[in-house]
Amino acid sequence: MRNAVRVFGIGALLVTLAACQEYTDGKSTTPVKTDTLAPSVSVPPPSTSATPPVAQPGNPPGNPPGQSRPTQGVPAGDTALPATQVDSSGMGDGYARPVAAADGGKTLYIQEEQRGCDQLDARATEQDDRQVVVLIMVIRAARSQVCPDHVKEITLPVPLTAPIGARKVVLRAG
Repeated sequence: MRNAVRVFGIGALLVTLAACQEYTDGKSTTPVKTDTLAPSVSVPPPSTSATPPVAQPGNPPGNPPGQSRPTQGVPAGDTALPATQVDSSGMGDGYARPVAAADGGKTLYIQEEQRGCDQLDARATEQDDRQVVVLIMVIRAARSQVCPDHVKEITLPVPLTAPIGARKVVLRAG
């Protein structure tokens, strides 16, 4: 009888531990096993078409899906624009961030610092044969929102209608 109580107690403990591992705050943390799906569910084979991959959120154009860009420095294959080609006077004193061109000069990558819950966006607002004006906007979080106190480097892609070439890049805060 004493052994039966011990075995039952150990079994109950194991069941409880397994349940605790599987659920945290009501959300499952274990991945769904694909081998347990019903036989009628089929997954199509990967596409072998010649269409280029579509950029996903968080994956700038020109990067194959699943690859990300480094957030500091100029990535291999990109061309850093010389400081004489970038006018950052509209961003305030002491602003010195690298600007790089990729995809044959048809995409600019601007490095910025993102704080807390703020979101950043950059887009070309004017493009002519002399210059490209890029507006960098900060979308602030609601005052009532609790945000982490951190700063992280992010890279903002800016697609252009034509390669940058020798045109000047004018950065403006928006």
